[in-house]
Amino acid sequence: MKSVAEKLRMFHRKLSLDFSSPSAAIRNFQISTTAASDSSAALTEEEVKQINAVVPRLCSSNRLKEAIQLISAALSTADPPLNALPFSILINRLALEPDLTHPMHLLNALKFNLITGNPCVLVPIAKMFVSSFFEKGHPKKAVKMFQWISRPDFPGGLAKDSGLYAVLIDGFCKSGMILDALRVLRLMASENLVVGNEVRMWVYRGLLREARVREALELNAALDCCTLGSDGGAFGSKEVVDLLDRMIASWVE
Repeated sequence: MKSVAEKLRMFHRKLSLDFSSPSAAIRNFQISTTAASDSSAALTEEEVKQINAVVPRLCSSNRLKEAIQLISAALSTADPPLNALPFSILINRLALEPDLTHPMHLLNALKFNLITGNPCVLVPIAKMFVSSFFEKGHPKKAVKMFQWISRPDFPGGLAKDSGLYAVLIDGFCKSGMILDALRVLRLMASENLVVGNEVRMWVYRGLLREARVREALELNAALDCCTLGSDGGAFGSKEVVDLLDRMIASWVE
């Protein structure tokens, strides 16, 4: 059986020779992705360059499924660094889609792969998606992404990445979606993650803009009483979670 690297080279050559024939390229690429799990051969520098050249062409011609397949197979070979692949180009293009069909296709393809289905791969990609959604004015898509990250079957359990949650809270507060920001903050507190001063200020100001002065002061005081992210802050974190539960329930009512 040929290595994944060889299959990727075949795909690139086929794409270069017959870029106008999507069906042929898809058939050829399906062979390469099937072989991905059977080989750990690392991609060469030249192959990485080829992928970086092909993905933008696939995106510009609206062949998103093929671009997703190519990126997924490349990551499955030897787990190359994310910054070595054209993720920003692909994600920015996928973020323009009217729904989450293609973004979820990519994320689930990675999630259920033995090599890529881990937080070290999924969390940075989810963060890029969230940032792109907010930049393009699609905060409701970010809500769906947060729900996907929060699923009980997320690899390794709930994502423990304060940076990802900070991006979500910042974006929700700027979009006037304070309830969603509170839900993210509640998850952070429940996982005893560090809540930075910037995150606290975003939520505090967001609550004030909603004329929820009492809740803003109560939450700020509760956060002052504990040091999230440390063993000594476990009890205080529970108090913050309980307060946020009450605030969210009151908001929904």
